[in-house]
This record gives sequence, structure tokens and C-alpha cells, in this order.
Amino acid sequence: MSDLKRQEAGAGQATILVVDDERGPRESLRMILRPTHEVLCARDGLEALGILRARAIDLVTLDLNMPGIQGEELMRTIRREFPNVELIVITGYGTLENAAEAVRYGVSDYLQKPFDVVRVSAAVFRALSRRRARSRLVDFLETLGAVVDLDNRVAEILDHVERDPRVNRRVAQLVEETGQGAERQQQKSERIRTMGFLEVLADTVESHCEFMHGHARRTAFCAGLLADRLCLSARDREHIRISGFLHDIGKIGVPTDLLTSPVALTPKERRLIERHPEIGARLVEPLGIATEISAVIRHHHEWWDGRGYPDGLYGEQIPLVARIVAMADAYDGMSSSRPYRPALSPEEVRGEFRRSAGAQFDPTLAKEFLLILDSGDPELHILADAVSTPRVHGNPSFPQLGVVNASPGASQ
Repeated sequence: MSDLKRQEAGAGQATILVVDDERGPRESLRMILRPTHEVLCARDGLEALGILRARAIDLVTLDLNMPGIQGEELMRTIRREFPNVELIVITGYGTLENAAEAVRYGVSDYLQKPFDVVRVSAAVFRALSRRRARSRLVDFLETLGAVVDLDNRVAEILDHVERDPRVNRRVAQLVEETGQGAERQQQKSERIRTMGFLEVLADTVESHCEFMHGHARRTAFCAGLLADRLCLSARDREHIRISGFLHDIGKIGVPTDLLTSPVALTPKERRLIERHPEIGARLVEPLGIATEISAVIRHHHEWWDGRGYPDGLYGEQIPLVARIVAMADAYDGMSSSRPYRPALSPEEVRGEFRRSAGAQFDPTLAKEFLLILDSGDPELHILADAVSTPRVHGNPSFPQLGVVNASPGASQ
């Protein structure tokens, strides 16, 4: 059983090991943490390692200046033998040098004695949130390996998440967000963790190919414009925007060389790409996101006339939210350059939508979308600028999320 599943089975109660040779701080930490966590204590590094080797531990708090095994050596040993255990240093002998050393060993927090309840509780919550996020990622990637039989890709993606500073900054931001108002905001924090986790995955997907950059965010933005024009409910608009950047999450299981191929794909290769809606829906199912969102992930390649995939739905059998995201997806696909063709002109894009209304697209939605394109809406200029820039580092409107999709005439 994975760390995340084990914690969930135990009603979320984590096991914390407090390591300090001084009885006062050790007992104070035990009293602070005991109401919400299982707390074990050790008087030195040797005793701590014995407990770690005998019990499943989620988080270790440790002093740096202890008899026997010193704090730095203990951190090094824990990181080598138990790489998924979170570490918090709580010391009265802190210096800039050992603080830097702690960072090198991946310490979650570094607190000075005397400590207080608020700072300790916040540090523990942040560390355990980070641990849950990583455990969720590992569980997700294990599922990915089982679904698409790409165990080597799982290791590659996990290594990317660990090493990419941009992804790590997003994880740090996610942990910081969830560390505020822990108990009162528990439900909200869990939603933030889930969505932030999915953003990290979407970012990981698009990092593998230059042509993937920005597509998911642009799709979400464009779908939001159509949802606003249709005066949909706030709930539907939220689902549409979330679905926009998650719709291609299943492409994490598709070989990158197929997504970037400059030549026509073979029938077998096309079938591999056409698995991505089903893969995506299966992968997000255990995460507890809204069924409307998972439906978009599965059905954003269905066609109004029933010739789409994976289920051959037609007409109003296709969920409205999926029909909207499909149009935004296709718009960005046509407006962006691909390995196999340059971007279409605005006039060509409009022509494609007129020809495909009633075939690929809901004709009523296609009419409304064409009105948006003809309206000169200033927000469309933001979208056009983003499309014209293959990489959009530093553009807050369109963070690097998502995967490039195909145009209607060559739908992938």
C-alpha cells in the first residue's frame, strides 16, 4: 500500500518521529503534535534510525546538535535510506552554514528554538502536504504505468518533476497555499492540492515538446469566452476552464515522437494517439474531480455527426461542456503551427468552422463561436499574441500548461 493510501486508510493521521536529546523540547513537541498525529520520540540519532527501520514514518523533526550521530549525518542517512520521509530541523544552534546544508538535504522547514505552537503546527502541515502531493504523484504515475504499459516513462516523468526548477516552484507554491488555515480550510485545501497537482502533471506533459507549450491554457481561455457568451452558470464556467487545461492529460501516456511527427501517422500510430481520452479519464477518476470534468477529458474528440472517438457519441449525447471545449481545442489547433503544417490564417480558421458546423461541431455553438471571432473582442488579441509565441515563459495569462492537439481535419 502506498504512503498516500496508508494515510487515507488511517483517517489522515500521520506518524511523526521527534528526535532531540533534550527532554523539554522533545516533550513539548510531543504535546503539540499528539492531538492530531501519532508521535514517537527518540533521544539521539541511533535510536531514531532504529525506529525508522522498524516503523513507517511520515515526518521526522530533529535537532542538529546531539550526542553520537550529529544532525547532518542523521539527515544524510535518512535521505539515503528513507527518501520519502519529510524532514524538519528544529534547533537552538542554527547557523547560515547548517541552514544551507539542511536545504541541500531537502529539509521541508528550518525552525529556531525556542519554538511556538503556531510555527511548529504550520511547518508540520506544510511538510505533510508536500508528502501527500508527492505520494499522489507517485500513485498517479504507477497507475499510468499500468494503464499504458510505460513503466520507463513513469521514472522519466518523476525524475523531471524532481529536477525541473519551474515545476518545483509550482509544487512549493501549492504547498504554501495549502498551509494556510489548515483545519478551517481543509476541504478547500484538498481541492487546491488536487488541482495544483493536476497542473504539475499538465506542465510535465507539455515539457516534452516545443509544440505543446501553452495549448492547454489557451484552450481553457478560449472555452471560457464561449461559456461567458452563452451565459452559463458559474459552476459550468468553472468546469469548462478546468477541463480546458486537463483535456489532453491522457497524452502523458503517448510517445512524444508520435505527437511531434512531421509526417502522416500510420493507422496503428493513430490508434495509439486516439487512446488518450480514455487514458486521461481513467487517470483522473481516482482523484475525485467533478464528473463533468472527467466527461470532457473522455469526450472532447466526439463529433456532432457521430464520427468521433472514443465512444461514437453524436448530437446532444455529447455533454455540452465537452462540445465547448472541443471547439476551443480545435480553434487553438488550427491557429497554432504544428510539426506538419504552419498555422492557418484567421480567414482559413473561420472557413473550417463554417464547413465543419453540423459535422464535427455543434452547429449552434459553431455559430456563436464565429460571432466571437467576428466581434473583435480585445481578449482575442491576448489569445492571438499567445498563439504566435511558441514558448510563453513569464506570461501570467498563459502559464506553460497543456498539449498541442490536431486541427479538425486531422483530429488527434
